[in-house]
Amino acid sequence: MSDIISHKQTRYDAMPVLDYPEVLEVPKPTQDLEIAKEQLSEFGMTVVTDVLTLNEVEILSEKLDRQAEAERNLGDLSPVDESLPLQSLSNLVNKGRHFLDLVERAETEELAGFMLGPNFLLSSLTGSLFRRPSLEPQPLHRDQGQVPATADFPAACNVFYLLDDFTAARGGTHVVPGSHRWSEEYRVTPPPREFIKEVEAPAGSVFAFDGRIWHGTGINVEGHPRRRLGAFCCLPWMRQQENWGISCLQEVLDQASPKLKRRLGLRTYGTLGMVSGTRVETEEKPSLGNYEVQIPDYLIGEEGALHPLRRSTRS
Repeated sequence: MSDIISHKQTRYDAMPVLDYPEVLEVPKPTQDLEIAKEQLSEFGMTVVTDVLTLNEVEILSEKLDRQAEAERNLGDLSPVDESLPLQSLSNLVNKGRHFLDLVERAETEELAGFMLGPNFLLSSLTGSLFRRPSLEPQPLHRDQGQVPATADFPAACNVFYLLDDFTAARGGTHVVPGSHRWSEEYRVTPPPREFIKEVEAPAGSVFAFDGRIWHGTGINVEGHPRRRLGAFCCLPWMRQQENWGISCLQEVLDQASPKLKRRLGLRTYGTLGMVSGTRVETEEKPSLGNYEVQIPDYLIGEEGALHPLRRSTRS
């Protein structure tokens, strides 16, 4: 345990500052979530092996491939940039229970909860796969780049579920282990490319990393799909990457567990995230403190006019 206490709302234990340009080695893969949490504090990243079974990997890979093909075939409505070798898939919350279940998996809960506390939010749920070789690595970046560099605690984190082996030749992620512990002036501008280490991990693993660590996708020489699914999480007072209030289907909310609703933001955090000034059928609505958000049937407008609240549905 260090003497640095950086964020009282989490169990995260900040490690002492590293002198720039010290770069740590990639930590050894583990199957122990407690060791993984220690690695997140020390290195800013961890790889937990043997999380998904072979059957789960096969099912999720097949589902991701089908979803990717379907989105490529949407013609003028397709969100796919054909000029890019890497296809990204957004808002997997609406695209099948097989993806949505990853949000509540123990590994997501434990690792994201360790860094962000028990009230963390799901910022986005995404997938990606390569369709051909790539020529350039992704620029190094920090996933909480919108947060002031003076923040000495993780405000966001990524939990990647690997559906293929991550190798250097397949574009495995480039990371700069320990860069989350550099002083603030070195958390603004990306470090030189020669600082990077390469993450190599087997399919079925979880690769989780602190939102402050410098990282980026590597070069995929083989052109292998190198598929992954990612739960990007954030502190409960941050704006989420995906605007769930607009993009989450009503059926998903209707079928969601209380925990999933909280992850999507349907629980207040103090006075944040409320639907105010509209009567709802609940007695649990204190002026302060956290409570489950009830979506009203109507919003009150000018001179008391009632406006039906329209939600997107599959029908």
